Amino acid sequence: MTRMTKGVYVTLVLTTALLAAAALTKKKTTDDELILGFITPDCFDAFVTHYEFANVECIKAVVSKALSYAIITGSLILKLPQILKILAAKDVTGLTPSAFYMEVVLYLSSTIYNLLRGYPISTWGENLVILAQNIVLVLLLWTFYKPTISMTTRFGLVSVFAVMAAGMVLISDEFQWLLASAGIPVSIIARIPQGHTGQLAIITLVLNLAGSFARLFTTMQETGDPVQVAGFGVAILLNGTLVLQVLVLWGATNKVLAQASTKKAQ
Repeated sequence: MTRMTKGVYVTLVLTTALLAAAALTKKKTTDDELILGFITPDCFDAFVTHYEFANVECIKAVVSKALSYAIITGSLILKLPQILKILAAKDVTGLTPSAFYMEVVLYLSSTIYNLLRGYPISTWGENLVILAQNIVLVLLLWTFYKPTISMTTRFGLVSVFAVMAAGMVLISDEFQWLLASAGIPVSIIARIPQGHTGQLAIITLVLNLAGSFARLFTTMQETGDPVQVAGFGVAILLNGTLVLQVLVLWGATNKVLAQASTKKAQ
């Protein structure tokens, strides 16, 4: 696939996602207004009082909320396979530091954006969980990466993250959309194919892809935020590409890991 074709593909995904999100104009219900944490008062009345079990809008709302909670629950173990894989191998071959740092920025900006917008935590809680796991992965990277990453570089990165977080929190309302949209190019750069997939865990990638599909639906259903919808559309494209990359480059990856293991043994 040429660069131009990739660009057109991404543009189509963005445009479609934005148009779909723009079509959602109804007022969204907050978690505080929900009964039992997942059903609106109107839908509760429709199901329990009037037995309208075929009410499509209410079914979509309940499914969306259930998916949201499932996504957050699943996120608790999203990065665990990769973390365990690194700990077992004591090796981070194939993992690029910049990709890890960009993911920290991605989930940091998304978490702060949702906090500032006041969206229900059920629509974004996984961002906070994954942010914590990404920080653990960065610490593992600093522990096992060769050549060793200097303490000066580590301190500098921590300082940059802290300053960025402060700037995000203090950003004015009219520019808050930048926090969410900034994640789109960061996602693209962080997931550029590199010829082999190193210590990337296929389970993590599949969970990422499934979560992106589910979160696209829940975001369109619950908040209708066009920037976030576009971001999840791009995430589906990128995570799908990574899953295919792992499958296609399986042999090359095993070869690279075997060579790395041989070097460590010498």
